[in-house]
Amino acid sequence: MGTRKQPVNIVILGIENAGKTTLLRNISGMKFAETLTTIGLNVEMLKHKGFDFQAIDIGGQLHFRETMWQYYTTLAKGAIFVFDIFDRSKFTEAKKWFEYISHRLSKKAVLMFLANKIDLKDEDDTFLTTEEIINMFKLDDVFRYPERSFRIWETSAKTGENVDNAISWMFNKLVEYIKEETRISFVSILNQNNEIIYRTSVTKKNDEYETIIKKCIGQMNDLGANENMISIQDCSASIRKEKDFSVVVGAESNVSKDDLSIVTLSIAQIIKDDFYPPENFKEQLDEVVNIALLQQLNKK
Repeated sequence: MGTRKQPVNIVILGIENAGKTTLLRNISGMKFAETLTTIGLNVEMLKHKGFDFQAIDIGGQLHFRETMWQYYTTLAKGAIFVFDIFDRSKFTEAKKWFEYISHRLSKKAVLMFLANKIDLKDEDDTFLTTEEIINMFKLDDVFRYPERSFRIWETSAKTGENVDNAISWMFNKLVEYIKEETRISFVSILNQNNEIIYRTSVTKKNDEYETIIKKCIGQMNDLGANENMISIQDCSASIRKEKDFSVVVGAESNVSKDDLSIVTLSIAQIIKDDFYPPENFKEQLDEVVNIALLQQLNKK
């Protein structure tokens, strides 16, 4: 695939020896291995639903917390805070730094708290329960940011227990966030017979829109036109007609028509470059749309 795009940044933070690097190895598909304390940072590139995610594991020693955490947290669209549920001695320090990153993240960022090392529960009963963690870290206070997605998970970075569920939750929330930031309401892709082969959502309202859109595409075909911008009730829609398929991108009327046209053209170009004919790549069309939306978001 020749499409180039900027990654979405996620930071993995926590006091030293909480299990951050083991978590990153698990996410990136590496087998478990005993890890040394991270000196500086580790970076892995991950992929989900067409988005590239750059996961940055930053050292948990005080020096790195004071010099690197703020910079990378400010740039991140998502943050994972890892806490060793057996390390009661570091609770006060961990609480202070969890609050530190909570205040510096974007108000719309995705934040996840991982209560780590649950694989050791059968060997040692001195762990902090989830209820204790919620109370001691005052995790209820995180919801003072109503636009922020937040969740706590019990995990074992070593065995992988619950890691996939937690990471999938974060990735899906980040995809939702990116789509909301671009303010695109719907995307439809039609084949040469004017049949819908992909759409981002299925609602009665969108069905009504698509009846009008199909009629417009038919008219464009008769006129030999490749581009059109139409208004449908409270929505604007950009249409790009190619030889064997059409792309339609809709948004609220206050969204820039230039932005709509750029996203529409970008989706069409990605399909022609890497996913042609689109009816043979129906499972990948989510990826196509996400790539185009992220490209547009990165330009703003």
